[in-house]
Amino acid sequence: MIELKGIGKVFPARRSSEAVRALENVNLKIGAGEIFGVIGRSGAGKSTLLRLVNGLESPTEGSVQVDGREISRLSEAELRAERQKIGMIFQHFNLLWSRTVWQNVAFPLEVAGKSKADIRKKVDYLLERVGLSERADAYPAQLSGGQKQRVGIARALANDPKVLLCDEATSALDPETTSSILQLLKEINEEMGITLLLITHEMDVVQEICHRMAVMEEGQVIETGEVEQLFHHPTHPLTRQFVHQVERAPAESPSGVRITCSSQSFPQVWGILQTAKNNGVTVNMLGGEVSEEDQITFVLDGAQEEMDRVLHSLEEYRLQGEVKSRV
Repeated sequence: MIELKGIGKVFPARRSSEAVRALENVNLKIGAGEIFGVIGRSGAGKSTLLRLVNGLESPTEGSVQVDGREISRLSEAELRAERQKIGMIFQHFNLLWSRTVWQNVAFPLEVAGKSKADIRKKVDYLLERVGLSERADAYPAQLSGGQKQRVGIARALANDPKVLLCDEATSALDPETTSSILQLLKEINEEMGITLLLITHEMDVVQEICHRMAVMEEGQVIETGEVEQLFHHPTHPLTRQFVHQVERAPAESPSGVRITCSSQSFPQVWGILQTAKNNGVTVNMLGGEVSEEDQITFVLDGAQEEMDRVLHSLEEYRLQGEVKSRV
């Protein structure tokens, strides 16, 4: 279904900076109906890989094939048609805030030129499938984070895609909501036979839903295989580190440092916590999903040195709305 052969991607130099090699000799083959995870730290090349699959970027070297067609060699018209077969789910939902839930899901069908009757039938079915029929007339600002992502999933399915690309689709959600979204994606895969390609930095996401996985570092695929196999017998140090983070995750009542921040400062705080996770700190989101009104609470657990580094980073940025305390 999806095949990447000898992929290299170089972004040209800009004025004062040198050219950036984002991907180097990437080879992946993802079968039809498979759920495949790509895991790696920030900057590993995961998002660039995803943009190659949906044709938003072209490879510098190698070829990208989706359902037997080489994406980089399609004309603009052919690429637009091919993209209708590739659904996309985003980390931050990317909904149209001036449109209702129903209108958001209808949008790709309108662009595809479907009739009003076909649009209504399809949108009503999809909203029922993702459990949002009663929220059809609501606007995105009135929804929780999990509900927004369900709208995103329904919209991505509107044109009956053969492939669903998920770019950190659950990283802004709390653990309970993450589990429900992953369960929904798993059901969709089983019912519709859609091929799922998930980009993530969280091993527990890969473990819960994926059949096979690839680990990326500095633009290269360093390890691939069955999820269970790599989880129990990782060979690369980075894979072992990802597995270790899952194994040492705290129970339902974790201890360590509790951090509460406002939704306004969430992006900066989350960036700091992502770095901490890459350095072995376990981060659990408590107290609900991210929304415009809510406060978000995290509980951190890890080595004292890393915990101190997190608190120092938060103080250095002087972020507003945080309360830091031991639990």
